[in-house]
Amino acid sequence: MRTLYTILCVLALAGCSGFLEEYSQDKAYVKSWEDLDELMLGNAYFTPVYIQNGWWSEGTTGKFYYPWIHVLADELTQIMSGKGSGRSNGASFVTFGYHTWQFRVYEDPAGQKTWDDAADFRHLYSHINACNMILNEIVPFEKAATEEYDLQNIRRIQGECHFLRAACYFMLVNFYGKPYDAATAAVDPAVPLKLTHYVEDKYYSRNSVAEVYEQIVSDLTEAESLLKDVPRKSPWRADVNAVRLLLSRTYLYMCNYAGAQKYAAMVTAGGPALENLNHFNGESFLTPDLSELIFSMGSTSIFGSVTIDDNYGYSDENYRVSDELYSAYDPVGGHDLRLQHYVVRRESDKTLRYRKLKGSTFSTPAMSDIFIMRTSEAYLNLAEAAACNDDEATARQALRMLRENRIDATFFDAAETDALSGERLVQFIRDERQRELCLEGHRWFDLRRYRVAACYPQEVTMEHIFAAKSSEEPYGIIWRNKYVLPSDDPAWVLPLPVAELDKNTGMIDNPRNERTYQPL
Repeated sequence: MRTLYTILCVLALAGCSGFLEEYSQDKAYVKSWEDLDELMLGNAYFTPVYIQNGWWSEGTTGKFYYPWIHVLADELTQIMSGKGSGRSNGASFVTFGYHTWQFRVYEDPAGQKTWDDAADFRHLYSHINACNMILNEIVPFEKAATEEYDLQNIRRIQGECHFLRAACYFMLVNFYGKPYDAATAAVDPAVPLKLTHYVEDKYYSRNSVAEVYEQIVSDLTEAESLLKDVPRKSPWRADVNAVRLLLSRTYLYMCNYAGAQKYAAMVTAGGPALENLNHFNGESFLTPDLSELIFSMGSTSIFGSVTIDDNYGYSDENYRVSDELYSAYDPVGGHDLRLQHYVVRRESDKTLRYRKLKGSTFSTPAMSDIFIMRTSEAYLNLAEAAACNDDEATARQALRMLRENRIDATFFDAAETDALSGERLVQFIRDERQRELCLEGHRWFDLRRYRVAACYPQEVTMEHIFAAKSSEEPYGIIWRNKYVLPSDDPAWVLPLPVAELDKNTGMIDNPRNERTYQPL
């Protein structure tokens, strides 16, 4: 059977839920919209994963959602104290191929496979396939429904499925396609669009970046019409604010600044209010109780792989907050309250530590670090879109609103941003995105799109240093190399999974060269 890997087969979802396995063999088990709601929760939404021994020790099992997204950009750096043994299964070794933009992203420095590069492709298409099936199977219930309560829930399920399908394609096109460039999007290859609920006996080819974005916008537009009058259920279920926020983000990536401004403004006006750090006294910022939380799904890979505010995760095989991220907050001035609640510098040992999503065990918390939506992003989307849409007054106002809730009130000065205009205003907004949305899965995507932005494009070059350590006494660093990703490098796009290319003969991979390095 020539299918888009096994993930597009109905049975490929069976591992996610016994209910789905039965459903795939006998539709008689689906007797109401409640059954489809259960199916959606178990198979269309990202699945939380309980971390027992650290996600990096189970890289080839394919359980976790793209934890490598945090190491692609400039938010994290490898810890290199030269102490302790050089383990080959630590977080930095497992994600070596991603962190240094290698040709074979799934290999460690020794050339051993440490990661299932098809896992995320498989997960996202599994969720897409679940949405396709639910949207098809709910039609008879919609036609037969007579009670308003049933109709409202059917519309809610349809809306959530359209949102989730759009969210999955948004991640896929930004992993495996070039950033949206209006001049080339129609011919730039992205990922296959699979919108049918049944298995198709064919080889799949890649749809263009433009076609995938068009489908995302179509799904989100439909989701908005279905969810606009539906009450919110919980932060773990998509509502109309989540839809509008993702629409604003999608339009921003497409450089459709009018569309991005429109939908971001709807969220700032009708969504949850910003959390004010001047009055915040919680141990962790990202919690289910956060006032500005709109939506979250999936798990977190932060614990154990990144040094957090307590001692946990501090080992030479892991990562820490980068100097670049810390310095973005202007630590000399010290008036940015995110230096207390997002990224902190512990005075006892001068180490940089992550506090935004805090924990002390491998247990997965209720929050995600790979798909989370907050009102603060709406203000940033609004500011950037307005600044690029010849509406700088709105841009400055949105920026001022966000910073009033992030800067120490004693020292807040609106004049700092009110005097900005043109490229200086846009650059300040981009810097603010780096500070506000750190380690929530935005930075890599932002740096990609800045390179081709219709409004003040900028060249972006990154440098990462990786060190290997001896696994025997006397321990110490045995080599240290510098890897560079220039602005025009093809490695800004991930290679397609090897298993996908093997199954679909003739599908063209993204070009990527063997990575050279500079010994240090």
